[in-house]
Amino acid sequence: MNKTQTRNMRLPPLGALPAFAAAAKAGSLTSAAAEMHVTPGAVSRQVKSLEHALGVMLFRRRHNAIELTEAGRHFLVHVNSALSTLETGARAILPDRSRLVIQAPITLARRWLIPRLGSYLHENPAVDISIHSLALGSGETADVTVTYRRGTQIETFARGSLVDRTIAVSSPQLFSSLSAGREPGQVLDLPLLLDTADGWSWHRWCECAGFAFEPRGGTLVFDTDEAAIDACISGLGVGQANPSFVERELRSGQLLALSPTLAPIVGAYEIAKAQSARLPQGFFEWLSRWDLPTLA
Repeated sequence: MNKTQTRNMRLPPLGALPAFAAAAKAGSLTSAAAEMHVTPGAVSRQVKSLEHALGVMLFRRRHNAIELTEAGRHFLVHVNSALSTLETGARAILPDRSRLVIQAPITLARRWLIPRLGSYLHENPAVDISIHSLALGSGETADVTVTYRRGTQIETFARGSLVDRTIAVSSPQLFSSLSAGREPGQVLDLPLLLDTADGWSWHRWCECAGFAFEPRGGTLVFDTDEAAIDACISGLGVGQANPSFVERELRSGQLLALSPTLAPIVGAYEIAKAQSARLPQGFFEWLSRWDLPTLA
């Protein structure tokens, strides 16, 4: 490259730098995407746009992994330094810290909110968050309260609610005990895990499948859906769960979905803001990005 080319060289797409750094650190586009809460395709496009702009290959692609090229290793040093400098600069000009207190059911908090919270904190580093489970209670006044309400019709829930759908799930070992046909009604021959004494979710699921809830393989009742999910992973029976709550287990194969097209609405998580609360900017907009359906 001659001096004129160097002097006139444009900056590469700066928005692609975090994706490149994350992919280099993880050694995998899929792992980088999970860390950034985007799709692997989005990370791949960012990296390719960077390579195109620079005119060099930054990674060698392999079957299930990626490996930095010599050019990629050199470039990564500068990218990490630049990102660190920008983060330090951003923190130096942050306004006074704000605090957000969230009160929510334990399963929603543990299995849906916490795994996604990193992206919010990354975008809002001046916010301190305190999360309290309704099961434990707290003397601290909540800015945002999430409560669960049963129901089967979307229009009956408050605007901005997180809709709860449920599917039947089981461990691979229990799934293999079903006959080859694996008709929905066969699950009634297996132990069923109930997360409420009245089996609300199971009644709705069976109704959706077109038959009555008449368990023939016995039932185990738990007082929280969190406990029922743990029992399901342990192979104690077939459970009901929102797919977003067991996405890691479904992805890893710890749990399998039985008749996944049967996913009736069983309720919604209704979100209320305290009248006196001053929420950090963009919190509700951030909530609406995720895969638990949100009522507009």
